[in-house]
Amino acid sequence: MSFEKGDFKYLNRFVKDLFKSSGRKVAISFFLQLLTGFTQSIGLIMLIPLLGFVQIIEPTSQNAKFMDLFLNFFQKIGIPVNLFTILLFYVLIVSLNSLMGNYQSVNNARIQQHMIKSLKDHLYKLIGYSEWLFISQLRLSEITQVLTQEIQRAGQLAFRLLQLTGVIVSMAAYLSVAFMLSIQMAGLAVAGGILLWLLFRRKNKYAYQLGKSSQYSMKRIYQVVLEHLTGMKVAKSFADEDRYIEEFVYHTNAFEKQKIQMVKLNANTAFVYSLGTVVMLSAFVFISVHWVGLHAASLLVMIYIFSRLLPQVSSIQVNYQQILQLLPAFQSVQNLEQQCTENRETMNRDHFTLVKLSERIVFENVSFSYGKKNVLDQVSLIIPARKVTVITGKSGAGKSTLADLVTGLLKPVAGSIYIDDHHLDDHLMYSWRKSIGYVTQESFLFHDTIRNNLHLTNAQATESQIWEALEAASAGEMVQNFAKKLDTVVGDRGLKLSGGERQRLALARAMMRKPTLLILDEATNALDPYNEGKIIEALKKLKGKTTIIMITHKPELLKMADQVIDVDGTEAIN
Repeated sequence: MSFEKGDFKYLNRFVKDLFKSSGRKVAISFFLQLLTGFTQSIGLIMLIPLLGFVQIIEPTSQNAKFMDLFLNFFQKIGIPVNLFTILLFYVLIVSLNSLMGNYQSVNNARIQQHMIKSLKDHLYKLIGYSEWLFISQLRLSEITQVLTQEIQRAGQLAFRLLQLTGVIVSMAAYLSVAFMLSIQMAGLAVAGGILLWLLFRRKNKYAYQLGKSSQYSMKRIYQVVLEHLTGMKVAKSFADEDRYIEEFVYHTNAFEKQKIQMVKLNANTAFVYSLGTVVMLSAFVFISVHWVGLHAASLLVMIYIFSRLLPQVSSIQVNYQQILQLLPAFQSVQNLEQQCTENRETMNRDHFTLVKLSERIVFENVSFSYGKKNVLDQVSLIIPARKVTVITGKSGAGKSTLADLVTGLLKPVAGSIYIDDHHLDDHLMYSWRKSIGYVTQESFLFHDTIRNNLHLTNAQATESQIWEALEAASAGEMVQNFAKKLDTVVGDRGLKLSGGERQRLALARAMMRKPTLLILDEATNALDPYNEGKIIEALKKLKGKTTIIMITHKPELLKMADQVIDVDGTEAIN
């Protein structure tokens, strides 16, 4: 893939996003760049009258117009022309230029950071509002990498673009004065700059490829780290740490080499431009003295201009290569944004009213498949309200799929689902999910206090409501026995607690919203008899008060069922 074959669309999109997120600040940055270029031009033009006034040079036809322009300006504003006022004016111009440059640097940093924040917020919102089926198929490492590493690099792209435009404006200021002094010599300098640019055209493609390669290496590093840390216990139990470590080291080595190649490319570019600058400046002095015949003042100013101008050409090339290296990061962000947009849930989140299931949940000829794998085919069944329905069947038969269809996490490819007499569509979906509780086999708890974990489903709950939910989940006595009670920190993913303690807190969290439907997906499979008994005790309290769906094979839970749905044959047994 080469940058010239269509990837400019990403750069165009980035510029549009940049103006969208920080349009006013970007406009200020451009305005300051123009002012900075203008003051640079004035400062350069002032060198000729200054040299003439202190009699370092003699007035000539070439520099007389600059001296006359300067003297006329001072006379019009009523300032006496002497060495002190000239030097004071020069200091003011240079100081103004420096102040604007300082403010511009801070403003550009604000633009960069705001762009990073804007990209992160927008992408995270898209991820959060994407369909569950799409999210479940993504690698966690890919999402993490894009949200952190890639967006950070995309922010650097904003900085490089602003820096590039600033250098171009500055170079234009130097050229404007150079053309006023000598069209021939200024044209020679432009031709030399273009020649150096053409010499590095192929290197620009290489810069883009390095950006893609380093992006892939970092992607693999994130993948190895997250998979290893997530499965650390399994890896250590098999004494398989070496495999992850070796893979991690392999990709970090590759990333190191790519970064060094980037530095070498930029260093080589700077070296060639530096050497080219010396050669061109020497040739310029020779040609200007022997062929063009520039006078002393003009020659001195032109030498100063070119000594500042040619490094600007080098800076343009280096910044351009940096932009090419960083562009793949923005491409990754855009690709994930596009995927999330295509898989966005369309349900209305603005207004909702809690749903009270009063009669039944109805599946009417519902079919579902994961790609080409057909899981449910024209299933029709009824789940009665305020009853206990147990879903059973062999692994892979579609038990969890059936539960996810009830919650709306998955949508049927054919058929319909009804909550009482209301079709479970995008209009009802948000209200329905706000009204149910879901407890999975591996219940996730945040590395926070018990109180804050329970507040996840009901942020406005009072202390008494929290204890009520804990009692309903047969977890009240357990929490009372903790030294810090509700302020007990459960650890990362709740690992400071036993599996049974986590499950009971997960059940309490689900009960915090007093759900009209409670779903337990293999929630007691890994529990010891004591904790399983506590869960069963809690469920017995809820029987007849709320609708309960349990996915299980446990005989103790099957005894509680008012209805058993065997997914193997997709039939209901009352």
